[in-house]
Amino acid sequence: MVAVAAAAVGILAGGFYGWGVLAEQRADAAYEVLDARVESLDEAQGALEARTRSAQGEADRVRTVVASGSFAADTDPAAAPLREALVALDLALTEGDLEEGDEAAAGEAPAAEPVPDARSSADDPPIVIPWEVMDEAAEVEAQAYRANVAANELLTTAETAADAEEALGAAEVTYFGAVAARGRAEIETNALASRKSQVDLGYLLAQAEDPAQAAAWHGGFLDSVQAGVQTLRDSQAVEEAELADPALETRREIEAYARSLSAGVVLDFVWAPEVSGLGEGWLSGTAETYSSDGGWSIISLNYTVEEAWAEGDENARAIMEHEVGHTQFIRESCEPLFTGPVFSSDHEMWATAWSISLGYDLPGSGIEAYGRPSDEQIATAAQCR
Repeated sequence: MVAVAAAAVGILAGGFYGWGVLAEQRADAAYEVLDARVESLDEAQGALEARTRSAQGEADRVRTVVASGSFAADTDPAAAPLREALVALDLALTEGDLEEGDEAAAGEAPAAEPVPDARSSADDPPIVIPWEVMDEAAEVEAQAYRANVAANELLTTAETAADAEEALGAAEVTYFGAVAARGRAEIETNALASRKSQVDLGYLLAQAEDPAQAAAWHGGFLDSVQAGVQTLRDSQAVEEAELADPALETRREIEAYARSLSAGVVLDFVWAPEVSGLGEGWLSGTAETYSSDGGWSIISLNYTVEEAWAEGDENARAIMEHEVGHTQFIRESCEPLFTGPVFSSDHEMWATAWSISLGYDLPGSGIEAYGRPSDEQIATAAQCR
């Protein structure tokens, strides 16, 4: 009978021990899973924060575009989708802010701790009761589950924000592409506008056409594009008015003569009472030449040039040829002559020699201001035709 009782006790003890081992294993596994889930939660939170920063910056920049006066006045069909995409991103960012509470709640899960060994000896800490360990394991598993749910929600929110940010970017590219297309049409329509107004607007439109420069698209940039369009239109209006003004017929004749000599270099003209500080009684002009954008130049002339031309003074023609000569060094066939040893890129001597080579061996060709070039220089300049 004693033997039977002892056997029963042994069986119970063995079962208790086995239950304790299983409880410990479950608890250990639960803590490992919890550690992994908390780590995933931290990573998901970091991903959401990074996405939020990126999307918020994008939204803030585009908001300046939508808030600009130029956008408010824009009736292009591409404007509405951009406004709607901005609203959608703002909503996604708001949802991301709400998710922070979920992450905080999930983050209350305790860190993993070692489970006391139920098989410890008398010198070890007290034996843990198996069902207590099981209860602890169940709670840790529940915490791991909540952390996993929260992490997935954060990742979903981050993906939503990413999709909204991408949609906003696409809508913005479409909108600024439409802005650029309208601007190109304006340049074609306002063909009489100054080359400078066309070039300045062209650079802005090139920026609007390039998605790689989207970071520079903001309200001020859009206003600059609209201002460039207005400058173009104003220039066109001025040119049309001057063409219709009989009092400016001499200027038109001078400008036409200069263009007939420029070999395709586009010329803008500025007329002023004084140029380089010289006014009445002096023939004065300047040429500001650019090799970019097909090659063009701004020629400034004082009113005395117009008066002398009307009076038949050949020096007026000579100074015009001098200024046009300044524009010729950018031509492919003339640049080696200008930069070569005969001129060594001497602008004034080049323009003077070029004018003389056309038959105007007069003070107005530049001789009075810069001296007479050598015969070799005049012959070299004459090759630029």
